[in-house]
Amino acid sequence: MSKSKRKDGVSGRVGDGVSPRFSPSPFLPVLLLMIAFVPACRRDMQDQPKMKPFRGTAFFGDGLSARPPVEGTIARGFLRTDSELFTGKKANAVSSPSPAAGASPDPYANDVTEFPFPITKETVIRGRERYEIFCSVCHGLTGNGDGMIVRRGFRRAASFNDDRLRQAPVGHFFDAITNGWGAMPPYSQQIAVQDRWAIIAYIRALQLSQQNPQASASPSPGASPAPGALPAAQPGATPRATPTAGGHQ
Repeated sequence: MSKSKRKDGVSGRVGDGVSPRFSPSPFLPVLLLMIAFVPACRRDMQDQPKMKPFRGTAFFGDGLSARPPVEGTIARGFLRTDSELFTGKKANAVSSPSPAAGASPDPYANDVTEFPFPITKETVIRGRERYEIFCSVCHGLTGNGDGMIVRRGFRRAASFNDDRLRQAPVGHFFDAITNGWGAMPPYSQQIAVQDRWAIIAYIRALQLSQQNPQASASPSPGASPAPGALPAAQPGATPRATPTAGGHQ
């Protein structure tokens, strides 16, 4: 028997050997639309929207892509609430203290007199290392102001063994290291805050080591000169020029 088929091309029963008709689902357009937009959700990192450094933009009114920090913003690690530690000045320091009537102004009135943290052996050792790197070329290894560049003709640096600097508070040395003093440039960019205090601790140790109660007495015949002292002039010899004082003086 031959199988019957409809002439209109419309499929009949399954048993007739003709493929059945499938009516389109009403959700098919939505499904196709979702499939079309799925690739658009993928974004590579190299294609992400960003502002390149120093490149202008029309998004902001000033045309700058780099935005200034919010007013009052403090960088991490720069809060510095301890003013004595970071400035060497007293917390209640005034800009220009007025001296008493008939008295000369005290240049160290605002400088702290004590270290802002306990000084240990490790602190002094660290200070010696930093001192020999940054300070000894001018002030010398013993602090007498006779460093190597002074011996080569540069302005003579201050001697830490002078009574004036022996009596100076530690805050004065911190201020000089941070902001410079006289011919001495500032070292705030080269020396960290903790290392500045370590250097000052070592300077105090130098002052104690070089303190000699009999330094002012007349030396005995044949005695060696004090560290940093110039040799006595010989009769008829041309006097040697002394570099102009600089540094803290």
